[in-house]
Amino acid sequence: TSSAVIAVFGDMNAVDSIETIYDMAVEKGLMPQEVRDRQVPAIKSFYRPEDVETLRDSILIDSGLVSMQLMLVARAHGYDTNPIGGYEKDQIAEAFGLEKERYLPVMLLSIGKAVDAGYPSVRLPIADIAEWK
Repeated sequence: TSSAVIAVFGDMNAVDSIETIYDMAVEKGLMPQEVRDRQVPAIKSFYRPEDVETLRDSILIDSGLVSMQLMLVARAHGYDTNPIGGYEKDQIAEAFGLEKERYLPVMLLSIGKAVDAGYPSVRLPIADIAEWK
């Protein structure tokens, strides 16, 4: 019943844009050329095409952080959101006309004004799930 649903995808080929992004930062005076020249090869070597697991993990973390920021901004503007993980992840990229192997589905975010008030929820006590050392 939400007003909109946002499908969040991560680009498995995002590292292909790293040179363009860093070159723009240098052109705008936001980064020295030496930093760009050091960072680009380091980033490219970290996200090797054959290391799909590392790339997927990074995409899920980054996309989760972006999604949370979007949810916080929506809340600040008076909207309610809900992250959704239960959907046909194996079919959604194709449904949007995206390359299935390139675009990793991360989550759906429903956004709108709540029709009904939510209800309080409970979580396990922090002492039961975390250990501080």
